[in-house]
Amino acid sequence: MQIADLHAHTTASDGTFTPRELVQLAKQNGLTAVAVTDHDTTDGLAQAQAAGREVGVEIVPGIELSTVFEGREVHVLGYYYDQEHAGLRELIDNMREDRLTRLDRMIGNLQKAGLEITREEVLAEAAGSVGRPHFARVLIKKGYVQDIPEAFDRYLGSGKIGYVPRLKVTPEEAVQLIVAAGGCPVVAHPGLFDKDYLFDTLVPLGLVGLEAYHPDHSPEKREHYAALAKRHGLLATGGSDFHGGGAEHRGDLGSVHVPMEIVEQLKQKSKIR
Repeated sequence: MQIADLHAHTTASDGTFTPRELVQLAKQNGLTAVAVTDHDTTDGLAQAQAAGREVGVEIVPGIELSTVFEGREVHVLGYYYDQEHAGLRELIDNMREDRLTRLDRMIGNLQKAGLEITREEVLAEAAGSVGRPHFARVLIKKGYVQDIPEAFDRYLGSGKIGYVPRLKVTPEEAVQLIVAAGGCPVVAHPGLFDKDYLFDTLVPLGLVGLEAYHPDHSPEKREHYAALAKRHGLLATGGSDFHGGGAEHRGDLGSVHVPMEIVEQLKQKSKIR
């Protein structure tokens, strides 16, 4: 059976595998295709696509945009879009700049709390787009916490001393931007924010799918979201949300997957050929 994992991260954001290593692992794990869906960046795609041609794994070009809805994080995946679309490039650039500004503010907050942590140490953990998991890894190395969940519970989670809000983009804006770039927007792991009525707003804007199959979804939630997708005329997608280890690790690459038929349907719905 030909299968695809439509949710995976690399060192371009908060994954621990380089794009090339991710593709090699996809081959080892028997995947026909893997989507590179790094947070708010496309920097890992070129290397992944080159590796995919070498080892015979199809690369689904993706991205995972961070948005906020009613005070909760909602992630919107995009597939098969124009990577040079001006509006999308502007948003990615703004998000990159915001992450660096946020980095400095978080460093300041943690230093005021008595933690000896520097900008250089955090950036050394981030081969690409910097985020809170990179802070957590530094805190572990310096002995302030035992693991990444503790880092978030004590210092980095919402409302904690090190937390600084990100640039606020709405799910509506993300969906419209991916559509404008010719791509296919898909809401990631909807069971993590549990606001099904959001789909009533997003479907008319051009939403193509929702991620019914995810490691954090129970069998009951997978069934629920597959039925919700069918009710809204959406694709029920899925993936492992692979990060390569640490607190973000939810399972092996390909441990959650979908048939290649879903990849073909995404291609058909995309305006990028």
